[in-house]
Amino acid sequence: MTSPEPGGARTTRVVALTPNPAWDVTYGVDRLAPGESLRVRSVVARAGGKGVNVARVARTLGASSVAVCPLGGPLAGPFAADLDTDGQPTVVVPVAGAVRQSVAVVPAEAGVEDGGHPTVLNEPGPALGDAEWAALVAACAAQARVPDAASAPPHDGPPPHDGLPRHVVATVSGSLPPGTTPERVAGLVGALRAAGALVHVDASGPGLLWAADAGADLLKPNRSELVEATGIADPALAVAELFRRGARAVVVTDGERGLTAYEPGPAGAGVPVVAGRARLAAPVAGNPTGAGDAAMAALAVDPDQPWARRLALAAATSAAAVLQPVAGAVDRADVDRLLTHVLTEPES
Repeated sequence: MTSPEPGGARTTRVVALTPNPAWDVTYGVDRLAPGESLRVRSVVARAGGKGVNVARVARTLGASSVAVCPLGGPLAGPFAADLDTDGQPTVVVPVAGAVRQSVAVVPAEAGVEDGGHPTVLNEPGPALGDAEWAALVAACAAQARVPDAASAPPHDGPPPHDGLPRHVVATVSGSLPPGTTPERVAGLVGALRAAGALVHVDASGPGLLWAADAGADLLKPNRSELVEATGIADPALAVAELFRRGARAVVVTDGERGLTAYEPGPAGAGVPVVAGRARLAAPVAGNPTGAGDAAMAALAVDPDQPWARRLALAAATSAAAVLQPVAGAVDRADVDRLLTHVLTEPES
């Protein structure tokens, strides 16, 4: 399997919303020693947040993408400039609050306490007023609504070279701004669906439940987020709760164990159906920050594909992200190479 090629035939358009963007700072250290003064060996600062990472990776996989971000404060200018330099199409919604920072400390050597895993410090971010939230929803819906797509003539055979996307997938990724309500999430998902987009949500805590209540087309929690949000330890039963609330599909990520896709079971059964599983034959070492965002991008770029193909691409892209020193980046050559090492299981 290969991921979509950029340009030419119709590809998926990914509208990647980061409701709570962050200026990502990555510190490289020899070893993380809590309570001690550490020498930073490398510093990388760039526009970030889970949705921004999704947009960047989606472009690498051949989809067109636009990042939508509410930005304000002293880091808003550098944030937008960084995306512009990267060639990432972006829609900025001006807000009064200052964009937050997220600091990842990545050790070169594993310590007793961290096991070599990064330590991430996430600031909370600003609350959005009603008018700011409404402007954010309107901006996302406008990007999800492709001009003239509905009037494109029927076409059999290979996708035409008319510049129109085959699908629009709107992704909502990461933490929600302080003060976000279930009504705001429902309005966002509803507006995106009304614009004709498939809506994929990667959220945690109450936001995951609110997205399920709103009828999101796909939810992508990791296993710990799933258990925390639902309060149910058994993943299958926890997924069943998301379906009971209104979710249409769920993909659960579980680190080196890979990804599992679920679809609703027969009416009244109360147990979801496993639609497919995928994992890398052997784990890769590196920086896992952003691996989930890479998987989110891979799941969005070609929603017509069978689950086995979508999950395989997500597993390979997630692993490729681990090989990069910063979040929001993959090497297409790594993705294609790792695809040959993905183990998949068909639907049960």
